[in-house]
Amino acid sequence: MNPSLRVGLLLLGLSVPAQAARSQDTAVLRCGRVIDALGGTPLTNAVILVQGDRITAVGQGTTVPPGAREVDLRAMTCLPGLTDLHVHLRHTNGRPLELSSADKALGILKNAQIMLQSGFTTVRDRGEPDAYYAPVAVKNAVARGDFEGPRMFVAPHMMSATGGHGDHSYLAPDLELEVPNRIIDGPDDVRKAIREEFKHGADWIKIAVTGGVMSAGDNPNVTTSSDEELRAAVEETHRHFKKITVHAIGTEGIKAAVRAGVDCVEHGLLIDDEGIRLMKERGTWLVPTIYVLNYVIDEGPKVGYREESIRKGKALREERDRRIRAAFAAGVKVGFGSDNIFPVKDSAREFAELVRLGLTPMQAIQAATVNAAQVLGIEKDLGTLQTGKLADVVAVAGNPLDNIRTLEDVKFVMQAGRVVKRQAQTSLTP
Repeated sequence: MNPSLRVGLLLLGLSVPAQAARSQDTAVLRCGRVIDALGGTPLTNAVILVQGDRITAVGQGTTVPPGAREVDLRAMTCLPGLTDLHVHLRHTNGRPLELSSADKALGILKNAQIMLQSGFTTVRDRGEPDAYYAPVAVKNAVARGDFEGPRMFVAPHMMSATGGHGDHSYLAPDLELEVPNRIIDGPDDVRKAIREEFKHGADWIKIAVTGGVMSAGDNPNVTTSSDEELRAAVEETHRHFKKITVHAIGTEGIKAAVRAGVDCVEHGLLIDDEGIRLMKERGTWLVPTIYVLNYVIDEGPKVGYREESIRKGKALREERDRRIRAAFAAGVKVGFGSDNIFPVKDSAREFAELVRLGLTPMQAIQAATVNAAQVLGIEKDLGTLQTGKLADVVAVAGNPLDNIRTLEDVKFVMQAGRVVKRQAQTSLTP
């Protein structure tokens, strides 16, 4: 690969493992079916030709160069590598206050590797409860090729007003302890915190503009950020040529964030007709994170979640389904995000929930491929299986257009031309 191109990709957060970048070998993926994520009819008995880290051809009857390595995926469906836009990779590795930043970095790395093995070749980590910048360190290590993992885009900390979703309101008031998120009150606080994030390697900014489910003592319907704070956050972020997303559950908080010009809304559970109209007019992305609320309600008692969180979840579930269905039916732009505070190996369970609430299987796949690439601004390199793009390819048994849950069991993963997972159902010739 041209050295200047490699540097450019690394600056964008597009991990190009050193082995893949150096390799000029040709690989031939023989697929029973190819879903290129462009929305058309899948190709059957098709070939994906890979030279180094790029796709050089996709189609039927493609001429195969002599001596090419062949991967037999004829019993499978091939798709673009998946992207999860809402991960919390440190979760499931202990309680935040019991772990050092180094412990959290190791947990992030472990779960990042599980995500890659599950078919997610790119992720956006949306804030970790770490006083420092563990996710940035892991992102950089993966990008350098020190470790295997998905490409990472990170918003290192969740920012929140005092008493908001990112504050640790369950702690005793006389306990002197620094909250490992960022507490921001007033436009000047907002601007300074954002500058600190970018100083230390943030790709995105995340602000909690309403209360949440997992936080104590707040209300998901309450808007915790002022209009002035939101305008300052959007202005400061965009001035750095970066993007901003918000945690927003309540109706008014969603609309306030969209009016302020945010790029993306996470959750959006109580969006109303006006909010839908605003998001469509402004092209704001919705990452609805549906499965996680079901997990909180159904599994919360077993894993020790606070009763307050379970109660909040139960109060939201039915209304969430109604409103997210309406947003999907209206054509709001949707990106895939799991919000995996549950075991990260189960992140793909979000696909079935997207379909349950009205997306077609193809639309659900696009949410995690072409749409997600557009959210991240990397659509020139990723998101579809097309000539010239980075060779991120996954394969599953069966047809996800018939059964979306096949995406919960990925059998083959290629990232930037390098095979990182190959189960017994596939074969590789030298």
